[in-house]
Amino acid sequence: MISITPAEVKLFAEFIHARSGIVINSSKAYLLESRLGPLLDEYGAKSFADFFYAGYRSEEWEARVVDAISTHETSFFRDQRPFALLQTKILPEFFVKRQNGSKTAPPELRIWSAACATGQEVYSIAMIIAELLGGAMKRWHITITGTDISDVAIARARQGLYTRYEVERGVPLALCRKYFESQGDLLKVRDDLQTMTVFYKTNLLTVAPEQFGRYDIILCRNVAIYFNQENRRRLFQTIASCLRSTGVLIIGSTESIVDASDLFSRTESCNTTYFQKSAPQGV
Repeated sequence: MISITPAEVKLFAEFIHARSGIVINSSKAYLLESRLGPLLDEYGAKSFADFFYAGYRSEEWEARVVDAISTHETSFFRDQRPFALLQTKILPEFFVKRQNGSKTAPPELRIWSAACATGQEVYSIAMIIAELLGGAMKRWHITITGTDISDVAIARARQGLYTRYEVERGVPLALCRKYFESQGDLLKVRDDLQTMTVFYKTNLLTVAPEQFGRYDIILCRNVAIYFNQENRRRLFQTIASCLRSTGVLIIGSTESIVDASDLFSRTESCNTTYFQKSAPQGV
């Protein structure tokens, strides 16, 4: 494997940070070598600098580099506590309140999985909703939006196709039988769950809130840990702009927004922390 020099680490780190917000310091040379190394052969590059200057002006090259560096580790019902929170508190309370609203328009629910990787978080939420609403789900207008910076991850999420291992390691057997269908050696998410979902490639640091709309629930788990403080604040400002006044934000179990945003107030339930928008000063 070709080794990366400190100067090349700096070159790629600045580029990746500018394009994605992901922070890579000198201690992550091994990460660049392991994830970008296979691409050098494709481009016939003899060094990481050769690889950089061979393609950095190309959108396709940029997408492949960002995709290679992005972390796609995920699973169905990963870290079960946030899903227990949604199933036992957040969603039931929301359904009751919204059902008591307008009698002329179907009740609406909008959820955003802000870094959905290959879609398992989105489909986990869809299964919870289907379990809670049952046949009444047809009377709701439900949209679960999944976004990620990786083209490859979004393409997989849209397909809704997973290996048996990916499904069975996170989905209880009863739900697996109920919401997945065999497709060769793979398992496919059932169509009525997929109709609730939409997936977009999105850079969280450049998204325009006014074009993205408002959401009732936003999950942004294990994302901010890859950003510096300035970009964390930008991220949570965007989320605050996209969250309805009564909405809920769920972040990673080891994450904190204390040093990144004063726009939210913290609440705990079901052994899980979640956030709601702080009341404006003077209220």
